[in-house]
Amino acid sequence: MQKNKIINLEDRVPVLREKRRKRANFRLLIYVAIFFALLLLVIYFQTSISHVGKYEIYGNELLSDKEILKLADLNKKESFFTLSSKNVEQKLENKKIVEKAVVNKIFPNTIKITVKEFPVIGQTKIDNDTYALLANGYLTKDIQNDNKLDVPIFTNWEQGDELQEMASELTKLPNSIFHSISEIVYSPTQADSMHITLYTNEGYEVLTSIRQFADHMSNYPSIIKDIPQGKKGIIHLEVGAYFAPFGDNQTKQ
Repeated sequence: MQKNKIINLEDRVPVLREKRRKRANFRLLIYVAIFFALLLLVIYFQTSISHVGKYEIYGNELLSDKEILKLADLNKKESFFTLSSKNVEQKLENKKIVEKAVVNKIFPNTIKITVKEFPVIGQTKIDNDTYALLANGYLTKDIQNDNKLDVPIFTNWEQGDELQEMASELTKLPNSIFHSISEIVYSPTQADSMHITLYTNEGYEVLTSIRQFADHMSNYPSIIKDIPQGKKGIIHLEVGAYFAPFGDNQTKQ
């Protein structure tokens, strides 16, 4: 029969003391870590380090970086942590040039802004100022590259329902037909308040209406394909579709 092992209490005291010391040291390390973390936070928020240090802007072609920041009411004195991404996005999207805005905060102090602008589908002159027509039907002169636009010229147009509908119809056109149009003149008649006259890069004049414009213009490629080479004239797309050479508007083909 084995004898019970007798452990002297004095032998256990150093072990217990060591465990208590380790626990005390561990708690001390936690307290020190918390203290320094809080200290760093206080320093961060009380100095310029907590302000936005850099804005990165992507996707803008019509608006400059400076204009984007101005529209969003942003500057480098903004607090990085209190800045609301949703608020900035709403401010930008309220501007009719911006279709979509996404704002991301990148620690420690960078704000990334990505915008999607409405495409430019036309340009016009109003009081000697050049305006761009956007795909949403909005006219704006707040763009940075208005002299480089490869889009149709709009003549006799004003901001209104007709322009809105015209813009909507233009966005439905395939690129091949869209880029054939050099000028669109608003030319209402007694019979049709939405009558328009188009001039194309192929040298034709097209008479049609804003109503169902995209459907009417879908006939344009097949019509000019059947016109004898070198013959120019007027393509009627109001009722039916036919071609009349210049000087003989009664001739149908």
